[in-house]
Amino acid sequence: MNEKTIKIVIKGITQQYGYLLEDIRSRDDKSDLWTVSKDINGDSYRLIFISSQSLDGLKQYDIPEDKNNIYILFSEDEFSMESDTKALSINNLLEKPLIRVEIKDKKVNYCENVNLQVVQELASVMSNNNLQSNSEKISLADKPWVTIGIIAINVIMYLVTAYLSYVYAKGSMFNSDINVLVLLGAKVNELIAKGQYYRFISCMFLHGGIVHLGVNMYSLYSIGPMVEKVYGKAKYSAIYFTSGICASIFSYIFSTSVSIGASGAIFGLLGAVLVFAIKAKGKTGKGFIRSILSVIFINIFIGVTLPNIDNFAHIGGLIGGMLIAFLVSFKAEE
Repeated sequence: MNEKTIKIVIKGITQQYGYLLEDIRSRDDKSDLWTVSKDINGDSYRLIFISSQSLDGLKQYDIPEDKNNIYILFSEDEFSMESDTKALSINNLLEKPLIRVEIKDKKVNYCENVNLQVVQELASVMSNNNLQSNSEKISLADKPWVTIGIIAINVIMYLVTAYLSYVYAKGSMFNSDINVLVLLGAKVNELIAKGQYYRFISCMFLHGGIVHLGVNMYSLYSIGPMVEKVYGKAKYSAIYFTSGICASIFSYIFSTSVSIGASGAIFGLLGAVLVFAIKAKGKTGKGFIRSILSVIFINIFIGVTLPNIDNFAHIGGLIGGMLIAFLVSFKAEE
């Protein structure tokens, strides 16, 4: 994505502001460095466009010092900007004129010794609609596949539940039969005590009706992709399943009722977001922390006031999500 974005920016900055393309070849004569140049108020400036992936490759170029060189680093988002700092230090670029471009939100950050006209022209090109339509395309690898997969499993399990409830239990496809839920793996304390420990996990993918499923899947899709992006797919999976298991254990200890649903794991995701907000409060701000806390308290309040909701599972999931999130690092910390 960065290479396409850089090409679009170069095209825009040459067409709109009169920059000229330059040709700087690598020592092995196999690749070119993306550069443009322009005279501003009697001084010559060279813009050197680089991405996170091409940082280490700068060593293979002999970049002339005949002009005022300004390095322009393109990063996918704020988190990748943080991780790029180490590579910048290794390549001795932190002390040089540097402009950082965060593609997702089109932020342009620059150091003190950068010509402001260059910054303004670059920012103007970044706001171009053609650039927006290309830079915001999400690659297949960036899609929230773990969240989509979990939702798919929940939907499939509900279809199985609905079919069995309708065909064999002679009930409704829109409300799950309790005996079918027990058969498929609901949390039942007596059965877990007899050794059916798989129910701590299987109950996470069962729902009592179409409304129950819809509410939980909407909540999961609202918060899941953000947690998946912040922590990465592997850690996100660990947070989700650990939270769900903790929710089941709390329910087993403190409640004798049959329990099902993904809400305990979803509360764990809320806990993980809260931990992220606290750890990265310099970026997220206190307002974001207050917003997450209000969402958590509102959902707990709703659970307390409405019948047939396993509040112990919610609390267990929240605690489990916060604990595992404290133990792992999100992408910007790596």
